[in-house]
Amino acid sequence: MGSLTIQAAKQRTLPKKLVLVTFLLGIFMGALDNGIVGPALSSINEHYGIAASWGVWSFTIYTLFFSVSIPVMGKLSDRFGRKNVFTAGILLFAIGSLLSAISPNFAFFLVGRAIQAIGTGGIFPITAAQIAASYPTEQRGKYLGYIGVIFGLGSILGPVAGAGIIAYLQWQWIFLINIPITLIILLLLTKVEIEQQLVKKPIDSYGIVLLTASILSIMLGITIENLVLIGIGVAIFIPLSLVEKKAKDPIMNMKFFANRNTLFILLLSLASGFIMATTINLLPMFGEEILGLSKGEAGIGVTPLAVSSMVASLVGGILVDKIGARNVLFAGFLITLVGGLSLYLLVSSVITLILTIVVMGFGIGIIIGAPLNVMIMQHIALQETGSAIGYLSLFRSMGSTMGPTIAGIILITFTNGFTFVYLAVAILSMVSLVLLATLKRVEVQR
Repeated sequence: MGSLTIQAAKQRTLPKKLVLVTFLLGIFMGALDNGIVGPALSSINEHYGIAASWGVWSFTIYTLFFSVSIPVMGKLSDRFGRKNVFTAGILLFAIGSLLSAISPNFAFFLVGRAIQAIGTGGIFPITAAQIAASYPTEQRGKYLGYIGVIFGLGSILGPVAGAGIIAYLQWQWIFLINIPITLIILLLLTKVEIEQQLVKKPIDSYGIVLLTASILSIMLGITIENLVLIGIGVAIFIPLSLVEKKAKDPIMNMKFFANRNTLFILLLSLASGFIMATTINLLPMFGEEILGLSKGEAGIGVTPLAVSSMVASLVGGILVDKIGARNVLFAGFLITLVGGLSLYLLVSSVITLILTIVVMGFGIGIIIGAPLNVMIMQHIALQETGSAIGYLSLFRSMGSTMGPTIAGIILITFTNGFTFVYLAVAILSMVSLVLLATLKRVEVQR
């Protein structure tokens, strides 16, 4: 009777590969949305009668709430289960998409974007945590590499889909297109069963509130270049650390920051986000101002980087299983070092630019891909997977915000600002290589 029950349960459950596809479909939807909004920005501004300076808040509010939700959703997945929190993320994303599409005014539109962002925080890190927890050490890198491939594909198709929708339909459809995708994912999730050891301790409510306030203050301060807000965000860490010492299940696990290896891995994630966002955001402007390309030509120039990054994510993931995450990550930062120096010293024509961004894209695909996820897993308990990968994603998001902000300051301050920006990318790659060299070699088999 017991064996019949087990067999029936297996029949109701999706095969392991379809479970993987279900989670990756969430990644694709989030990546698609990330790029699909850009082409519609002018239409959104015109619809609500707002200036472009206000319109960019459709991106800013998304970045802020995405950053806040990542560690919280990651921690909740350890408490309530990855499937439940991922499902909640998909539902929130669908609700946010619908609200953004039907918003009567811009303020309501921003609320929809904020809800979308919170939902995305329950999709990206939990997908990585699910893959990391579902596959053995010798296969983990390969399957984590798929995240980069799917994210890259969505990022490439997003602007194309956005431009197509704007050309033939109302801008609201860039959000409404998410609804059928979320319904498919939710339908598949009803057939997903996940075995997970849950943390059965009280929720750290005070810690969540303080951490949220700290992240919002720091990220907003970086975005609008306000040192006071950044200082307030950092100062909140004092009461937060006191609260977390007493919490039975702290939202911010102080061990991640007290342990040199996990701290360095988080800093490497920060560096990877900085390098990625700085390179991608500035390439079109670099092509226009330095090489004299048209806006269309300069924009298309990012595509080779995205394709190269997709290939690198897959190749890097496979290599992680063969030669180790640390060695692959070292190669990735070495490649971004070469790419940064090339942009600093060598690029003077379209041909050299394309060659350089292909190289740079390959390095970026590695440093934001599987190696860091695998490395953080080597230094934590299995039941902390969601929380740890959540913080890894948070630090990458913070780096992605800091990079373009600091690059903008450099461009304003120096006459030949681009050279200094890419020199900074090269220097940060070198610092990352030094951090990697000082990491203790710890291999934990799971």
